[in-house]
Amino acid sequence: MKINKFALGAVALLFIAQASAHNRWILPSHFNLSNDKGEWVMVDVTASNETFNVDKPMGADRMKITGPNGESVRPGSSYRGHRKSVVDIHLEQSGTYQLKMGGDPSYWTSYQLKGDDKKHWLRGVSKSQRQAQLPQGAINENTMESYANVLTYITLNTPTNSFKTTNKGLELVPVTHPSDIAQGEQAQFKFIFNGQPQAGVEVEMVREGVRYRNDPNALKLISDDNGIISFTLAHAGRYLLMAEHQSAVKNNPEADEVGGQIFLTFEAVLD
Repeated sequence: MKINKFALGAVALLFIAQASAHNRWILPSHFNLSNDKGEWVMVDVTASNETFNVDKPMGADRMKITGPNGESVRPGSSYRGHRKSVVDIHLEQSGTYQLKMGGDPSYWTSYQLKGDDKKHWLRGVSKSQRQAQLPQGAINENTMESYANVLTYITLNTPTNSFKTTNKGLELVPVTHPSDIAQGEQAQFKFIFNGQPQAGVEVEMVREGVRYRNDPNALKLISDDNGIISFTLAHAGRYLLMAEHQSAVKNNPEADEVGGQIFLTFEAVLD
């Protein structure tokens, strides 16, 4: 299962296990708030590699915040480090806010050389560009177009459903509203790939506090024919969901395969 390479790193001692160059997540100080006058939340953006994409540093200043009315929300003050950045966001309108990073394609071209079994990589090189950059004698060329979506949802007062998709790569569509996930109650998420329900998406969920458990107790699921996973969480707390899928494509001038990853943080409340 390839998703094991996206095992958890550390953020405020919450998610800790095997480090990977691809770890990334958005972690708000609160997932659900209630205040008719609005609320401030602090949001951490963390990655074990400082880049999302070629020449595009990862930072909270690149996070897209969409309010319940579908309009963009600007963050307040911010701090940026090498692998972590923090912003304050003032939530004024009641409803559910989506916080998202990523969504742009990145390209990875692999190849081998005659007489050498080692696989080599060209980062940021698409299928249409690779012939000009591959070394002489390269064989078994393959280009992956990859989309990574890192997201979370915060609700002020009453939950709203304003989940939009781009129909590019792997995307998560909440069937159960993220604010309605509770300990001991069944919840469902749906995965689509290029806009269509996708079976066979590999998913892992890990609850916070891995540092203090000998076994991370990761919940592993695979989406059904309708792209849906169903799960019941035994414990309340904050969770990181990681999902991955890739498929070969035909008649695509930029790639031989298209892949996608999802990194979602959410909270299961006490029943």
